[in-house]
Amino acid sequence: MWENLKATWRDGGMLTRLVWVNAAVFVVLMTLDVVDQLGGGVVSAVLPAEGARTLATSWRLEVLAKRPWSVLAHMFTHQGVWHVGMNMLLLFWMGRVYQGEVGSRRLLSTYLAGGLAGFAAYFFLTNGFKPLQTGTYALGASASVMAIFGAIATLRPELKFNLILFGPVSLKHLFWGYVVLDYFGLSRGVNAGGNVAHLGGALFGVLLVMQERKGINLVGWLEWILDALTSRSLSIPKRKRSRFKASTSNRWKAAEREASRAPMSDDEFNASRAERGERLDVILDKISKHGYDHLSPEEKRFLFDESQR
Repeated sequence: MWENLKATWRDGGMLTRLVWVNAAVFVVLMTLDVVDQLGGGVVSAVLPAEGARTLATSWRLEVLAKRPWSVLAHMFTHQGVWHVGMNMLLLFWMGRVYQGEVGSRRLLSTYLAGGLAGFAAYFFLTNGFKPLQTGTYALGASASVMAIFGAIATLRPELKFNLILFGPVSLKHLFWGYVVLDYFGLSRGVNAGGNVAHLGGALFGVLLVMQERKGINLVGWLEWILDALTSRSLSIPKRKRSRFKASTSNRWKAAEREASRAPMSDDEFNASRAERGERLDVILDKISKHGYDHLSPEEKRFLFDESQR
């Protein structure tokens, strides 16, 4: 079982890893809550706050100063099965299409930057408007997911999703329906801070694609940081470095090439082939709708590599 889990993590791609990280954090926090309840508060005696609140962020400066890590950690933290389940379903549905369009690197940077944009909207607007101060803490991947949702809805607005009660619905209408629900949610005041964060993430996703069309990369700074971190984690000793020609800015692809050279089991081979076939279908569909010139350099390279197999 452990080997299967490792293979899924290694071969599943960035979308699978994001879902797994969110699920793992949820399981750990829920386990701590169970231990705390059964142990009469043994966990609360050690941690500064119970369960998910340990990683939750806040609009209050005095709380935020004690847990600065929560600015990032909160976007991987959930409370309740419904909360994590709905976010992960939407992340999987929209992230799958988005990753096929822009690649794993942009999926991760959009997730992180969208979460930060949602936090910024939550922090500044909640501090600026007292009616929004209905709670102290905020957590969840909703802003990150809405950023991905907004980005793919702007990138592929006419893409259809078949809904059970409504039939085929275009992605843009589905997205703006979510936005309207969050907007109306502000009037109830129950989760006003969360609604603001959702709207902030959604707006960022839309702006990301709109600015990209003008040649402005809103997540370029974040992708530079991710590349730097990746190059450090994949650094090679100097005496061996001459054997490899992968550039620092391209370590993501270098890691994938190195992994592809390692012997694979039958299950790993089948999973890899299925993933390549799935991505190829997405690219071919993109060509049929928008033309070859609409492909990213990474997609063109992938298409060329597949044609040589």
